[in-house]
Amino acid sequence: MEMVLPCYLVETGNGRRILIDSGIAPDGRPKGGPPARDETTVLEQLTHLGIKPEEIDLVICTHFDVDHAGYHDAFPQAEFVVQREHYEAARNGHPRCAAARPHWDHPALRYRLVEGDTELAPGLTLIETSGHVTGHQSVLVRLPCNGAVLLAIDAVMMERQFTTERSARPNDENEEQLRASTRKLLAIAEREAASLVVFGHDGMQWRTLKRAPDFYD
Repeated sequence: MEMVLPCYLVETGNGRRILIDSGIAPDGRPKGGPPARDETTVLEQLTHLGIKPEEIDLVICTHFDVDHAGYHDAFPQAEFVVQREHYEAARNGHPRCAAARPHWDHPALRYRLVEGDTELAPGLTLIETSGHVTGHQSVLVRLPCNGAVLLAIDAVMMERQFTTERSARPNDENEEQLRASTRKLLAIAEREAASLVVFGHDGMQWRTLKRAPDFYD
């Protein structure tokens, strides 16, 4: 199975730069695992775009799994936004958040805690989608030309899972919540007439998407 570990950059009309997740750091990779192909870090990608870490204004934390929070500490000037329930579980020692803890729990980082679905900025909405892990959040971006783009993140990792009859995978915490979150995202995609739903780790879909320096607008 081909998987990707993506991050996303949103640039607003008033010039703010918003990063969604920060990828996996070298210390988060399993020892002896297969080498990654075509891998660049979020810092390298931003450099290619001419963006310095200190020019990121806000980081949306979908959750603190090791492949999503590995470079949080590289953005100490940014504000971080996470679901309160997830942050509190992680700070209280949730084992799946331990591997990346030096990165997401760095003392220099500033967090804003939100509860449930939250309009973060005009055209940018956080969607609470527990199930993969408590307090996971997906992101809805409304673009002026491309319309609504729904970033499912790990609420739906693969396109084939985007169905009400899906089953949980071993790394999903709660199948009932996972199915409820999937139904919620299906309803949002229909209501918003989403032009694109991006699934969290779908390598097959990733081949079809625009990637930096190309973009959706």
